[in-house]
Amino acid sequence: MRVVRVVAAAMLAFSVLWGPPAPVRAAQAAEEFTAIAANISNVGAAGLVPVTIHVSRWTPEEEHARLFDILRESGQEAFLKALLQQKPVGWIATPTSLRYDFFYARQDQRDGGGRRIMLITDRPMNFSERVNAEPSREYPFTVVELHLDRQNRGEGTLSQLVQLRLLGDILGVENLASAPMRLNQVRRVK
Repeated sequence: MRVVRVVAAAMLAFSVLWGPPAPVRAAQAAEEFTAIAANISNVGAAGLVPVTIHVSRWTPEEEHARLFDILRESGQEAFLKALLQQKPVGWIATPTSLRYDFFYARQDQRDGGGRRIMLITDRPMNFSERVNAEPSREYPFTVVELHLDRQNRGEGTLSQLVQLRLLGDILGVENLASAPMRLNQVRRVK
């Protein structure tokens, strides 16, 4: 069975300039968001589930630049190794799951006073996936992107099974799933 790759859509949906945009103040206090994840892709259980996303700190500019230089020069395996050596920046959880740490969190200002938040972590893999050399092993990241308005409400996406590539300052996200999960009713709760 051939798995459909949604490269063009993923690159358009997640191509992000993380170079010079004006970052939001890095010294802000921790923030927490809630959302409803809607999964209609070919990966995971279909349906709706509430999620909580907590950001305890933002990735500093020096750390961001170092990680993206590693991705640009050495590829995603080296980036994954360097990412996992970072102190966690936050976590994500559902009511029926344990918290899962994020190791990269950046935000930037958007027109109209809103902001965009991007979170990156490794992806949990089960024993069978690792041992049987499943093709999905080549997609080791989970990426969350939130788009918020001035009132800290908005929407976003959660992509599991992701490959990352850096072309200049543009981050390309290739999703093995047919589509990312939609994060609806995103709102900041603290």
